[in-house]
Amino acid sequence: MMTAPINSSDLTTDRRSKLDVVQRAFARLGAVLIVLLSLAFLVDDALPYLQYTQASYERFWERSGWLLIHVLGSSLALLIAPFQFWSGLRRPHLTVHRWRRLMAVHRWTGRLYVAGIVCGAATAFQLSFHTEEWTFGVALFTGAVVWLVTTAIAVFAAIRRRIHAHREWVMRSYILTFSFVSFRLILEIPWVEQLGTEAQTSTTVGWLCWVVPLLTYECVRQLRQDALFKHV
Repeated sequence: MMTAPINSSDLTTDRRSKLDVVQRAFARLGAVLIVLLSLAFLVDDALPYLQYTQASYERFWERSGWLLIHVLGSSLALLIAPFQFWSGLRRPHLTVHRWRRLMAVHRWTGRLYVAGIVCGAATAFQLSFHTEEWTFGVALFTGAVVWLVTTAIAVFAAIRRRIHAHREWVMRSYILTFSFVSFRLILEIPWVEQLGTEAQTSTTVGWLCWVVPLLTYECVRQLRQDALFKHV
């Protein structure tokens, strides 16, 4: 009995579709985890600063005004960011009217996201000159510069309708936004406290919290591009 030959291209397509399903599932789980970690950070670390008392700010009381604006701006960006990555705008069955309404929401949340970053980064510049250890000030200042630059490039890409580039630069911007959460998570690792004094540890973690995630993203992005080119 003769059987039809199996087309290798069909097998390749089937494998790709299964891989896409797995990648989407992991991406959704990762997104949920990131949102939960962000909310936990806001409740445990950011919310106490809304109690504008010397007891809440402790040794930072002299710079409490700048720190409050920094916390509020950064928290706003952290809360708004997930809406910028919502895939609902890319659904093919959307009507033109609904797509325009969603785009309007996307633009306004984007403006709030940028406003939060401007407040957070601008106050970070000021705070970086008044840190207990100058090395931590350098880490804070550099992080704020990269945060602003990645966000600005994302905005210009959107204005020029370079949507793919816009998404990539928003991702880079979000890595800097999420660095506040990463900073606290790294400090929770028990052996990190043994790196040195509090100032030395804060400086090291101040670099690690955004440099390592940003490099990881760039490596993954490059590997995905290489894989796509191989299948072209």
